Amino acid sequence: MNDRHANKSAFSAVLSIRPFRTLWAAQLCSQLGFAMLLFVLALRVYQQTGSNAAVSGLFLTFGVPAVIFGIAAGAIVDHLDKRIVLVAADLSRAILVLGFFLFPGILPIMYLVSFATAIITQFYVPAEAPTIPRLVPPQLLVTANSLFSFTYYSSLGIGSIIAGPVLRLFGSHAVFLLIAALFALAAWFAWRIPREIGKPTHLPDPSIAKMIHMAQAVATSMREGLAYVKATPSITEALLLLTGTQIVLALLGTLGPGFADRVLEIDIRDASILIMGPAVLGIIFGSLWVGNVGYRFSSRRLIQSGIIAAGIFLILIALTVRLKRVALFAWFYADPIILPIEFLLFFFLGVANSMLDVPANSALQKEASGAMRGRVYGLLTAAVGGVGMLPIVLTGVLADVIGPGKVIFALGGLITLYGLWRMRYNRIT
Repeated sequence: MNDRHANKSAFSAVLSIRPFRTLWAAQLCSQLGFAMLLFVLALRVYQQTGSNAAVSGLFLTFGVPAVIFGIAAGAIVDHLDKRIVLVAADLSRAILVLGFFLFPGILPIMYLVSFATAIITQFYVPAEAPTIPRLVPPQLLVTANSLFSFTYYSSLGIGSIIAGPVLRLFGSHAVFLLIAALFALAAWFAWRIPREIGKPTHLPDPSIAKMIHMAQAVATSMREGLAYVKATPSITEALLLLTGTQIVLALLGTLGPGFADRVLEIDIRDASILIMGPAVLGIIFGSLWVGNVGYRFSSRRLIQSGIIAAGIFLILIALTVRLKRVALFAWFYADPIILPIEFLLFFFLGVANSMLDVPANSALQKEASGAMRGRVYGLLTAAVGGVGMLPIVLTGVLADVIGPGKVIFALGGLITLYGLWRMRYNRIT
C-alpha cells in the first residue's frame, strides 16, 4: 500500500512541475502528428502500389536522414537552446506536411517531402528527451522517463489506431491539414518551455570563418560522443537495446499493410487498428506497469524477459494465421475468432517491448552526463536509421516474394535466439 501511494505521489510530483507539463504537452502533440503522418503515408503508399517494398522505401526516407544527419544533429543541438530547436522543428514540419496536401498521390514527391521531414526530426529528437533532466530533480527522473515513454507510445498508439479511420473521414487531402495543425500546436507548447540558460538561440552568422569553426566544433563533438559511448558499456548496451526496439516497430509498420491485406485479408485501413494499435497500447500498459511495479525487478531481468517474450509473440502471430489453413484447426480459427487473437498477441508484443524500452531509456539518461546527452541521442537516431536500413529493405522485398507472415515468423525466431544467447552470456559473465 505504501509503495502504491509513493508511486502515485511520484507521478503527481512530476506533473506538478509546470515546465515539465508544458514539455509533455508539446511531446504529445508532436508525436501524435508524427505517428499519424507515418502511418497515413504507409497506407497511402500501399494503396497506390500494393507493394511492401514500396512501403519499405517510404520508411527508408525516414531512416536514411538519421544516418546522414543523426550524429551531427545531436552535436549541433548540444550547442543551442533546445527550446528554440523544438519550436523550429515543429514549425518546419508543419509547413512541410502541407506539401502532401498540395501534391497528393505523386509517389516521388511523397518520398521527397518525407525525406525533408525526417531531416528536421533528426534535430528534434536530441533536443526533446535530454531536456527532461533540466526540468525535473534527479529523484524523479525515472518517473518522468516512465511518463514520457508512456506518452511517446500512447501518442504513437493513438496516431496508429486512428490513421486508417482519419484517412476514411478526412480523405487523402484534408488529413494532412490536421497533421500540420498538430505540429503547429506542439510548437506553441514548446515555446512556453523555459529557455536554456547560457545557450545561444541561433546558429552563428554565416561567415566562412565562423562556419568553418562551427563545423570543426561539431566534428569534435561527434568524435567525443562516439568515444564517450565506446568507453561506457552501459550506454552502449542501452543504445543497442533502444535501437532494436525501434527497428522492430519500424518493421511492423513496413509489414503492417501487407499483413492486413494478404494474411488477415482485411481492408488495409484497418491495419492501424488491428496491428499497430494493439502493439502500441501494449507498450503503454507495459510502460505504466514498469513505472509502478516493474521497477522492483532488476533492469537485466526485465530486459531479458522482454526480449524472449517479444520473439515468442512474433512467432505466435505468424503461426496462428497459418493454423487457419490447416483443416483440423479451421473450425477454431474462423475470422471472428482469429482477429481478436491477433489483437491480443500484438498487445502482448507491445508489453514485451516496453520491458526493454523503459529501463534502457532510464539507464541512458542516468549514465549520460548532461553535456553528452544530445550527442548520445543523436547516435541513437543514427543507429536506428543506419542499422535499420538493411532489415527494412530486406523485409519489404521478402514480404513481396514469400509473404509477410513468413517474414514475421523468421523475425520472431531470430529475436528468440538472441534472447536465449543473451541469457546464457549473462550467466557466463
